[in-house]
Amino acid sequence: MARFTMDDVPSLSLAFLGDAVYAVYIRTFLIKEKPYLKPEQLHREANKLVSARAQSEALLYLKNEGILSPDEWDIAKKARNKSSATRAKNATIKEYRNASGIEALIGWLELHDAQDRIDVLMEKIIERGRDDDE
Repeated sequence: MARFTMDDVPSLSLAFLGDAVYAVYIRTFLIKEKPYLKPEQLHREANKLVSARAQSEALLYLKNEGILSPDEWDIAKKARNKSSATRAKNATIKEYRNASGIEALIGWLELHDAQDRIDVLMEKIIERGRDDDE
């Protein structure tokens, strides 16, 4: 696969890809951990981790804990700054922009076949989400 630079793919296109990867990761995790849940319950559980607010909190957690590399933070920050002025339901514009940042980072990693890194970040995000539930 070709190596892409940040100038090759618009940040919001990365977020578009990252949103899908993020959602599939969370859904797969939930089904593996709680196979007994009905789809309606799975949807509610997934929304706790996939909402704009949850994704915003995840990005800030990864940054503040020093889990993101400077390059990863730059990718997320660029996408945050390019994000539209619209916002998701039940989220502030800042939360929506941060969510776009984490999605763009995941999209970037997916384009670069960095599944191991996606696994590390998503495991940290899920771990943090579990801590919030307790």
